[in-house]
Amino acid sequence: MEEMIAKIIEMDKKAREMNEKAQKTKLSYENEVLLTKEKIKNDYLERANKRIAINQQTAQKRADEKLSAITQKNQAVSESLEKAYAENGDKWVNEIVSRVTENK
Repeated sequence: MEEMIAKIIEMDKKAREMNEKAQKTKLSYENEVLLTKEKIKNDYLERANKRIAINQQTAQKRADEKLSAITQKNQAVSESLEKAYAENGDKWVNEIVSRVTENK
C-alpha cells in the first residue's frame, strides 16, 4: 500500500513538473510570438517610412519641376508683355487718351 502511495505521489510530482514545464514553454512561446509580432510591426513601419521618404522626394522633385516650368512660362509672358509695351506703349497711351477725350 505504501508502495502504491509512493508511486501515486511520484506520478503526481512528475505531472506537476510536466505541467510547470508546459507553462514555462507556453510563456516562452507567447513571449516569442510577441517579440516576432513587434519585429514584424517595426519592419513594416520602417519600410513604410522609407516609402514615404521616397514618395516625398519624388513629389518634391515633381513640384520643383512644375514650379520651374511655370516660372519660365511666366518669365516668357512677362518678357513678351514688356516687349509689346516697349513697341506699342506710346500708341496705346495715345489711343486711351484719345478715346477718353473724345467721349467728353
